[in-house]
Amino acid sequence: MQEPGGLFTEHLKAQSASAAALVAPPTQQRRPVTARAVVSEPVPSSVSSKDTLVAAAEAFDLQGYFAKKVQAVEKALDASIQCTTPETKKIVESMRYSLLAGGKRVRPVMTIAACEMFGGSEATAMPTAVAIEMIHTMSLIHDDLPAMDDDDLRRGSPTNHVVFGDDVAILAG
Repeated sequence: MQEPGGLFTEHLKAQSASAAALVAPPTQQRRPVTARAVVSEPVPSSVSSKDTLVAAAEAFDLQGYFAKKVQAVEKALDASIQCTTPETKKIVESMRYSLLAGGKRVRPVMTIAACEMFGGSEATAMPTAVAIEMIHTMSLIHDDLPAMDDDDLRRGSPTNHVVFGDDVAILAG
């Protein structure tokens, strides 16, 4: 009988060995990255064959998946910060200015993808994905402050502290 997590541990070791081969120093021979190269033993019992898994990987539309998830993330980010009292209007406006300024949204999409990979759903992952994007945005707001990098533009638009002042930008972050 296998120890608890034994098969998973073996799978991780195999994946680590494959990953190590892909990032080998330039002096060593690198293996070409293809869907077939990424698929290594053991094939999960839910998959009928390695060829089926390879075919599914090759047919996967990454750009379409990413675009669909970014749209869902943008909607969730917009819904996550709403002003409920007049006293917080300026801070909420400042938070929304930076949070909804656009971006690739790689972090939240990867969060959702990781959750889905292990059987979870987009709805389950979305609160965490939104939180991760908020933390990232906070780091950008604070990084742009005069006491840090003192940047006046981010993605071609005035930074938060330029539009709302240092005090509000610190609180928004």
